[in-house]
Amino acid sequence: MRRFAVLLAAALSACNPACNERAADQTDTRSDLTIPELAEIEGRWRIVRIDGEALPVSKPVPYLAFSADAAGGSVGCNAFGGTALYAEGRIAVYSWGGDSMACPGRVGEWEESIATLFRAYPQVRLSGDALRLRSRDHVVELTRMDSENGQNRSPDPMHIPVANPPGQALADTDWVIRAIDRETASSSPDERHLRFASDTWQGLASCATLFGTYATGDGRLIVDDEITSTEQKCRDDYVALDDAFAELMRDDPHYMIGPNGELIVAGRDHVLTGDRAP
Repeated sequence: MRRFAVLLAAALSACNPACNERAADQTDTRSDLTIPELAEIEGRWRIVRIDGEALPVSKPVPYLAFSADAAGGSVGCNAFGGTALYAEGRIAVYSWGGDSMACPGRVGEWEESIATLFRAYPQVRLSGDALRLRSRDHVVELTRMDSENGQNRSPDPMHIPVANPPGQALADTDWVIRAIDRETASSSPDERHLRFASDTWQGLASCATLFGTYATGDGRLIVDDEITSTEQKCRDDYVALDDAFAELMRDDPHYMIGPNGELIVAGRDHVLTGDRAP
């Protein structure tokens, strides 16, 4: 088992061309853009452009809003959003939903672009009162609304009641893994799990079961780099998800427990979503 852990670590140290392409696509190199703190992005922001297309300054104003545990907004038709975790200069969402009213013209396309953006763990960058959200396929540019009209910052854009604050104790909890990076390929789809004891964890995301030790602090998992694993012969797509799972845990990721038993674990490049086990 220890030999397998060493091999797994070696595999994780390399990044294939697709990985490098993804990283390049999601990196914004403008020197005036910085990675903001959560407090700097909380509140309402007017949407200025989506994929370079300027949105009309209309009523109602198209906007996005962010809080410590939610993101959401509207482009003038449906309200949309979801439980969200800000981590490592990116936004991870558990799911993204909203009203289902049919929207005319470009509005429906803008809504879909925003939904696709948020589902892709977008990068967040700030320059003064300008905020940019970027994924591989979409870019949304915003300006702070309270700078324009003195409006108070919205503490909760979608009025999502978060029963458990970020960083709730994980000891003695059991979770069903929904997806890693939105991927669900698994040799044992009914057995996917992530379990925490007092200071150890184990998880099966796709093919191999991983084991390690952990502590928590400031809403983060602090995981020992020595992650062991069962040895299983797996398809390439299963191995890729197991590698992503191990890499995520080694990132000392942020985590959040939502009001309905949602779990988000987010590191530099990967996101795990799950539900509390019945």
